[in-house]
Amino acid sequence: MTSPARDRARFVLAVPLTAALGVQLLDPAHPEAGVRLPVSGLADNGAGGAHASALSAAMEVAAYLALAPSLAPDEHAVSHAVALQLVSAAPTGVWVHAHALLDRRGRRTAFLTAVAQVDDVVVARAQITKTVVPWA
Repeated sequence: MTSPARDRARFVLAVPLTAALGVQLLDPAHPEAGVRLPVSGLADNGAGGAHASALSAAMEVAAYLALAPSLAPDEHAVSHAVALQLVSAAPTGVWVHAHALLDRRGRRTAFLTAVAQVDDVVVARAQITKTVVPWA
């Protein structure tokens, strides 16, 4: 993993919400491959499944990591629109894997598609729009 990719992955995984949810890289050598989320603790909805907000957060992280290779060193990206569809339940005790694809990158806007799965079963899909901002 290159130093900029490692730094961005470390940054996004240290965000308090991401860290509290227990989000982890699927492949530390390739952060753009996505993340995994344990359906437990804060990610549990109390009724035996994943909380929609936890799924959304993991998918936004996956989207950021998919976009990161196209960001210049002085750029960062923040979500400004998320359309989430919950397709199937992710039961308590499993790991949800989330990955994203960069559909299009403009100068200041990026469009991504994210998918969350348990094994081969899709549990959520999201269209995520990120605004590219200066890295502070």
